[in-house]
Amino acid sequence: MLEEFYIAHRRPCGYILRAVILFVCMFIISRYIGFQAFISQPWFIAILSLALAFVPIRFIMIAVMAYTTVQIFFLSYGIGFVTGVILIVMYLLYFRFAGQYGFLLMILPILYLIKIPLAAVLVLAATGPAISVITVIFGTTFYYLIHYIDVHAVAFASSSGATEFEKGEMLLQGVFTNREFLMMLVVMFVVFMIVHFVKRANFSRSYELAILIGTGVFIILTVACELLFGDITRAKLLYYCVGGVVSGAIAVFLTNIIKPLDYSRTETVEFEDEEYNYYVKAVPKVAFKTETVSVKRINKRKDG
Repeated sequence: MLEEFYIAHRRPCGYILRAVILFVCMFIISRYIGFQAFISQPWFIAILSLALAFVPIRFIMIAVMAYTTVQIFFLSYGIGFVTGVILIVMYLLYFRFAGQYGFLLMILPILYLIKIPLAAVLVLAATGPAISVITVIFGTTFYYLIHYIDVHAVAFASSSGATEFEKGEMLLQGVFTNREFLMMLVVMFVVFMIVHFVKRANFSRSYELAILIGTGVFIILTVACELLFGDITRAKLLYYCVGGVVSGAIAVFLTNIIKPLDYSRTETVEFEDEEYNYYVKAVPKVAFKTETVSVKRINKRKDG
């Protein structure tokens, strides 16, 4: 039902979904780093989201990054400049290799906030190409950049003796030497690659198997890293275990919507040429039943 409704109303649903994602993304940014009161108002964000919902994804990403940079400029010019440079570099590299996944770059920080970032990583690894791992890397970097500025905003504002250049240097050192950020970056990269290659295996339900394995690897790696560094807490344990299981369940559901496959009609085809034998596994997509309506035309009878 959900798939059929979306397919039948793809265009309006797409605009509504864009506006909602944009609003949530910029609203969260304003709650984290809302250093300018006027542009942090919900009504302003709602109007901006509605306006941006109808423009191409490239301009949407530029607008979100510009919104983030402007907010940070009101905290510190040096930190705002460094943030702007990081986001520009990310933007240029991102759209060079994985520009079609622009909205996932904005969704990932939202999922980090609600403790289920693994869901986006699993879905992207199961349905996208290997190069889309860039989305995972940049989305994780974007979240921890904003998070670090939020946590240390008071320290940045009170360090009146430091120059703007020194504040920017403090930001770079703080973010890119953050143990939690580096750990999550490595774990998410490993999970993505494992899921991506397992889904290509010759199993009936390789997508579900890949997501299951990826969820288990995520829980094992994150808990092992926390135990190794002696920083495990009950809250983190719940985050990794419960969040991982919930993310896996969400990923299975979304994957079956994005790529609905009918495993009952799987076929294996073999053919050859002069040099090679080819073995192809074909899994057809689920065919949605559409109502066939026949219209009978009745001509008006002419009176004698």
